[in-house]
Amino acid sequence: MTNSSSYTLITGASHGIGKAFCFEFARRGHNLFIVALPDKSLSSVERELKEKYDVSIVALGMDLTQENAARSVYNFALSNGIRINHLINNAGIGSGGLFVNSNSELNAHIMRLNNQAMVELTHKFLPSLIEQAPSYILNMSSMEATLPLPYKSVYTATKNFIYSFSLALSEELKPQKIKVSIVCPGAVLTNEDGLKRIESMGWRARLLLKMPEDVASFAIKQMYKGKRVIIPGIVPLLIIRIMYFLPLSLKMRILEKIFRNYKGHDHVQISETEIVEAKR
Repeated sequence: MTNSSSYTLITGASHGIGKAFCFEFARRGHNLFIVALPDKSLSSVERELKEKYDVSIVALGMDLTQENAARSVYNFALSNGIRINHLINNAGIGSGGLFVNSNSELNAHIMRLNNQAMVELTHKFLPSLIEQAPSYILNMSSMEATLPLPYKSVYTATKNFIYSFSLALSEELKPQKIKVSIVCPGAVLTNEDGLKRIESMGWRARLLLKMPEDVASFAIKQMYKGKRVIIPGIVPLLIIRIMYFLPLSLKMRILEKIFRNYKGHDHVQISETEIVEAKR
């Protein structure tokens, strides 16, 4: 492939918000370089995009938690003439339950995908982003980045890392005309099972609920407006602002009570956008 046009790189592109980002960017006329686990879901998304939109679609199956994965993605782009001017770091996972009962391998896996892969991909593709400036980096965090949730300690810590990293990088890259944005959604419905789990959480979860397509569309619009912290929905925004002014001890007691149902859960891998623990 020798196409010299600019591309939007989207990770975690085969499901949920990542898939929604693919279709929203393609609808806007962007060439796409999509990366996700090498399975039939990625092939299906690639096929749907090619059938629906007259843009270039390049798919790469890659487990981003593997050693040198970011380098492999970068080398693939380099050898195929893919120049990146939008980087959407969407891939992520989480888990829920008492930390003392958590699995060390799963914790390391979460940190590698949510943080290490994001940092390494950003570092690898920065020269391309600078060359193609004005460019954009959009990092997927969570409203939990500002709300350290008991029983989701590792997950919320990784989301806080994304939040802090993105804000710092945003300031650094201003002279290079690269805008960095963080998306901090609440609960996002990604599948039918997710709906059942959200319904089991009651009215609080339903107040926060958003569809992936709504999150992707809103995030892109706000990104182009130069918004650094993007919070889809009025309710999540209000919760974050109210919690900010509460005394820490009171805030933590409230969060513990709300998420106490996680206490008896076993730690298993979950989609980053689901509000309760479940097998992916």
